[in-house]
Amino acid sequence: MNPEDFETPPRNGTVVETVNAETKHTAEPNGGSAVPPDRLLQTKLALNRSLKTVILKFAELKHRAPSLAFIREKFPAMDYHRVFVLVSSMSVRFKIAGTLILVLALAIASLGMVTFARQKKLLESEMKKRAGVLVQQLANVGKDGLLTKEDLGIYSTIKDIQKNGGVVYAMVMDGSGKVFVHNSLGEKGRALSGEADLNALASSALLFQNVSYEGEPALEAALPIVTKAGNIRLGTARIGLSEKELKDAVRRQKIIFSLISLGFVAIGLLISFGLSRVLTQPIYTLAIGMQVVSRGDLSQQVKVFYKDEIGKLTESFNQMILSLREKLHMEKYLSSSVMQSIRKRRDSGAMKLGGERKYVTALFSDVRGFTSMSEKMSPEEVVDALNVYLNLQGKVVRQRGGAVDKFVGDEVMAIFEGKGQEVNAIRAAMDIQRYCSSLNQARAKSGKKQMQVGIGLNSGEVVMGNMGSEEHMDYTVIGDNINLAARLCSAAEAGQVVISKAVADTISKDTKLRKLAPVQVKGKDKPIEIFEVVDVSAAARRYMRKEMETGVTYQLAGLGDEMNQAFAKNLGPAGCLLEMPVAAGVGTKLSLELTLPSIPEPVKTDAVVKHAKKFEGRYYAGVWFEDLSEKDKNRIIEWVHQVESEIIQSS
Repeated sequence: MNPEDFETPPRNGTVVETVNAETKHTAEPNGGSAVPPDRLLQTKLALNRSLKTVILKFAELKHRAPSLAFIREKFPAMDYHRVFVLVSSMSVRFKIAGTLILVLALAIASLGMVTFARQKKLLESEMKKRAGVLVQQLANVGKDGLLTKEDLGIYSTIKDIQKNGGVVYAMVMDGSGKVFVHNSLGEKGRALSGEADLNALASSALLFQNVSYEGEPALEAALPIVTKAGNIRLGTARIGLSEKELKDAVRRQKIIFSLISLGFVAIGLLISFGLSRVLTQPIYTLAIGMQVVSRGDLSQQVKVFYKDEIGKLTESFNQMILSLREKLHMEKYLSSSVMQSIRKRRDSGAMKLGGERKYVTALFSDVRGFTSMSEKMSPEEVVDALNVYLNLQGKVVRQRGGAVDKFVGDEVMAIFEGKGQEVNAIRAAMDIQRYCSSLNQARAKSGKKQMQVGIGLNSGEVVMGNMGSEEHMDYTVIGDNINLAARLCSAAEAGQVVISKAVADTISKDTKLRKLAPVQVKGKDKPIEIFEVVDVSAAARRYMRKEMETGVTYQLAGLGDEMNQAFAKNLGPAGCLLEMPVAAGVGTKLSLELTLPSIPEPVKTDAVVKHAKKFEGRYYAGVWFEDLSEKDKNRIIEWVHQVESEIIQSS
C-alpha cells in the first residue's frame, strides 16, 4: 500500500484542531437528516485520506531514524563531561552571578509563559464568544432562507457580518452538504468534502475548530440549522474568523514583555555581579592566605572584613595559623619519636604512662673538655658555639634516619629504631666526626673556639614510651643497653667512635674496625669488649652541605663576555648543585660568583660540571670547585654551619 494510491479531492480548508466535534451520524429513512449516497462516498474518501496521513507520518519517522545517529555523533557523552568540567572550573563569582541570573531568567520565563497562556486563553474565549454570536445570527437568517429557498436575505446578512473585522468567510450549507449561500458567489452550489466540511456537517451542536483558510489560520464556528421542533436538519451555518489579529496581539505582548525582561535581566546582571564580588572577595583573600600558609609562611594573617559566616571562617583560619605556629614551636622541643607517639594515640583519649619493648641502636655524643672550656667563655659565647655543634649533630642524625631523643647540656642522645639500622648509626657517627673536624679547622683559622666530641654506640632491647608522672611525661627509652651506650660515650676519646660487640656483630665487612682493650663500666661485673670505627662504606662527604636557593652568576669557559644566571640549590666547600637555564654537559668549565647572606664579599671560583641531569623540564648540574681559596673555603664552611642564636636579657 503506497500513499500515491489515494486521491485527495479539493477541500475548502485543512483542519488543524477540532474542538467539540461530533462525528456520529444518524440515518433516518424518512427524516431530513438521512445521509445521501454522495455523502457516503465523501466519508469513505475522508477515511482514505486519514489512512494516507498515517502512512506518510510512518514514512517520515522511518526517514528520520538516521538523524538520531547524527545527533549522537554530534553530541557525544564527552561533550557533557566537557561542559561539566568547564562549569566546575569557573570562578565562584561567575557561578554565583550565573545562578542568580538563571533564577531570574527562569522566574521571568515562567511568569511570561503563565501570562501569555492565560492571555491567549482569554483572547480565544472572547473570539469564540464573538464567533458564536455571529454564527447564531447567520443561522437564524439562514433558517428562513432555506425554508423559502431565498438567498438574498442570507447574502445581505453575510455582507453585514463581514463588515466586522476579522471575518474571512461566511456561508450557509443546505442539508445535502452543498453551499447554499457564500460570501464568494462562485462557491454557490459547490459540494464541499474537506475534513473541516465533514466535521461541520456532522456536528449536532455549536462546533469550534481551527482551520487554515487561504494559507492563514482561522477559527471556524459551525452551527446546525434545524426546524423549531428540532427533528429536521435544514443545513449548517459556518463563519471563519482570522486568528491573525489574535496572534499579532500575542506577539506584540511578547515583544513588550521581552524588552521589559531584558531590562530586568540587565539590572539583575549588575546586581548579581556586585553581590557576587562582595561575597567572594573575602573568599579570594582567604584563598591567598591559604596559599601563603601552604608555602610554609605562618607569619601572615588574613584581615577580617565582615562579621558574617565568611568573617567567622576567616577568624577560624587566623586562629588555625596561631595554633600551627604554636605547634611548630612545640615540635622543636619534641623528638620525632614523641610526635609519632602523639599521632598514634591522638584518637585514643588521654596519654598513659608506659611503653613498648623495641630493638634500637643508641648513639651518645659528648663534647670533650666542655666544662673547662665554658669557664673561660661568657654564657653567650658558650651558647653560640654549642648550638653550632649540636645543630650539626641533629641534622646528621635526621639525614641518616635517626631521631634525637634529647639534648642534655653538651650531650646528644639519638635513637635508630629497628634491626639493620646499626650501620646507619655508625655512618651518622662518622659523619659527625668528619664534619666537626672540617668545622674546627675553619673556626681555628678565624680564631674561634673549637669543640671535639666522643661518640659511643650500643644496640639491644629497650623500653620506649612515656616515663614520668601523669601530669608531666617524657617520651624516652630506658634500659641497660641505653646505659651501656652512655658508658661507651664516656670511654671514647675526642674524635673517636666506640661501639659495643653487639653492634660490631651486626655490621658487614664494609666497616673497618679496630679492637680496643676491654673496659670496665659501672654496673657491669665483667669488662666490655669494645671496638673503634676506623672507616665505613657509603659515608657522606667530608664537608657538610646546606640546602639553599640563592642566585649565582656564571660564565662558560671561553665566553667571558657572556654572563648567565643560575640558582645554587645546596652548597659546600667542595661544590654545589646548580639549577641552570640551559643544559651544561659533563666536563663543562665554569666561572662562578656566589653572594651568600651575612657574607659581605662574594665568593669567586672556577668549577667543572661532574654530573648533569634534566628533571621536570629543568637542567641541574653538580659542579666541583677547582681553585677555591682557603679563605673562601673556610668562609663557606662556617656559613654552612651557621646558626642564629638569640640571648634575651631578663629585667
